[in-house]
Amino acid sequence: MTTGILIGLVRRRSFLPVLLVAGLLVALSGCATALRLRYRPALTSPTADPLAAFTLASGNEPVGGNAVQVLENGDGAFPAMLDEISSAQTSIHLEAYIFRDGVIARRFATALAERARAGVAVRLLVDAIGSAGFGEANEQLLRDAGATVVFFRPIGAATLLKVHLRTHRKVLIVDGRVGFVGGICFEDEWLGNADLPTRWRDTVVRVQGPVTRQLQAAFGRAWLEATGELLAGRALYPSNGKSGEAVCQVMDSTPGFDSNPARLSFLVAVGSAASRLDITSAYFVPDGPAKKVLAEAVKRGVCVRILLPGPLTDLPYVRYAGRNDYHDLLEAGVEIWEYQRARLHAKTLVVDGSWASVGSSNLTNRSFSWNYESNVHVFDSGFAREMELMFERDLADSRQITLAEWKQRSFGEKFLEWMHGLLRSQY
Repeated sequence: MTTGILIGLVRRRSFLPVLLVAGLLVALSGCATALRLRYRPALTSPTADPLAAFTLASGNEPVGGNAVQVLENGDGAFPAMLDEISSAQTSIHLEAYIFRDGVIARRFATALAERARAGVAVRLLVDAIGSAGFGEANEQLLRDAGATVVFFRPIGAATLLKVHLRTHRKVLIVDGRVGFVGGICFEDEWLGNADLPTRWRDTVVRVQGPVTRQLQAAFGRAWLEATGELLAGRALYPSNGKSGEAVCQVMDSTPGFDSNPARLSFLVAVGSAASRLDITSAYFVPDGPAKKVLAEAVKRGVCVRILLPGPLTDLPYVRYAGRNDYHDLLEAGVEIWEYQRARLHAKTLVVDGSWASVGSSNLTNRSFSWNYESNVHVFDSGFAREMELMFERDLADSRQITLAEWKQRSFGEKFLEWMHGLLRSQY
């Protein structure tokens, strides 16, 4: 979140950068333009090829032969990641927005350092803003072990014009063979099983097979951007054989143009839905085209359900900005649910019970325009069914917002929505 950049700088008492960034944000607020997308033919037409559309949108061709596994929350994801790290033989690549000192960060730092001392090429690319609390001891441990730690786009004169462009990805690739993609961050609030109000409900997908090469290439592009180093070693890009039956595709987004893969992939996904669309988003401030395609999906008979954070959120101003759009969406027939059990951080999408997406992209201008994001699209009905069941479990811990109830909210709530909505392009 751009506003989060300012808050982080204030907390570190870096007031000059705050003023500079604030001025930059004002200048940029009118720069983002909304994509006007036309489909030819309509993606729901019998003559359409949705997979071709997704190739255009994401930049990668769907490939078969992959094994996929859904991992929920820290209890599901962290042990699986650490197990893969401990067995690494050639390389470990980790890219993260948030990696902050604490129990889980030290656990990962220790495991990565052990593999680096064993001769494994360990590369960490962490966002300089999101990972401001990385920890000097963690950094020293990793560097002493031979790992390479790079902070993506630290704030300075050379990066000022790009300070709003962050890596928001959460990706781990081991030996170019196994990958993890999702919303999970390396901080203690992600420990557990979404069992406390201060902990996060999150989702990760583990992939193994040919698609992992796409993940490795995505990391390589981000590494090149951050370091100027082109990772071309043959061992980093093995020709992985068949590991399962799933057809998968990596959405690897880079900012700077209207048809950003994160935005375009979402529009194509919604445009292709014929019956059901289940969306989970940790932060929700949709632009005009996103709201339009959701309403159009309902008009053609699609059941659209969106699961969003409830009052347990770390960024209430973003929640208020997103709630500014509830009326129009509810009136269009979109179902809106708010999660009550814990903080919601998952970013998932299930279409027609036939395919699903898991990754780091939120439904905000920041994800659609300014962040480096990664999602994995899994074109497999078995995986989609598992994701649907997970969505239903989350709905059981959620509260539905109805149009009648929404019309009765207080003037104070309406004012907060309007006020925070003024800066919606920055979220």
